[in-house]
Amino acid sequence: EEMEAWEIVDRPDDANIIDSIWAFKIKRFPDGLIKKFKARFCARGDKQEHKINFWETWLPVVSWSTILTIMILAAKEGLVSAQYDITAAFVTAPIPENEVVYVQQPRGFTKTGPNGEPLVCHLNSCLYGMRQSPRYFFKYLTKKFEKAGLYPSKLDSCLFLGKGAAVITWVDDVLIYGQTEEDITNVIDKLK
Repeated sequence: EEMEAWEIVDRPDDANIIDSIWAFKIKRFPDGLIKKFKARFCARGDKQEHKINFWETWLPVVSWSTILTIMILAAKEGLVSAQYDITAAFVTAPIPENEVVYVQQPRGFTKTGPNGEPLVCHLNSCLYGMRQSPRYFFKYLTKKFEKAGLYPSKLDSCLFLGKGAAVITWVDDVLIYGQTEEDITNVIDKLK
């Protein structure tokens, strides 16, 4: 709710409501000690129906030849690099206005209407687990890169090139190459 990913609304009579689930994970240090506990609210994408809850699903995947070429170029030209992981990636990706998606509320946090009927979440942003989340996140990321002056390569849509920087992306991970540390910092700052 803090990220405004959804609005709690009355359950529409004709809507197909997607089930939801909590995903729990224990993150550990290399020696096996517990680092932290993670909980993520997810949509049950396996319950979505084509042309009802989603229309298209795809996510471009960077080619290994692109990664190897950029790494060779970086070594040859002495470029610096940084790896960047985007936190809460899918939740930042907006759902288009023409697409209406409803999800059951998270278990343990359910609100009810005046008559005691359960309310539902009308999504403004994607959730993990939705079939279309990777596609919408890639569109969102492409717009962010273009605002930062980085444009997709015609040879690999997961390679973004701009003045003094090259960026490779796959799902919510970003690998940035630049001529200087400042080039990388500038890219990261523009993506925020």
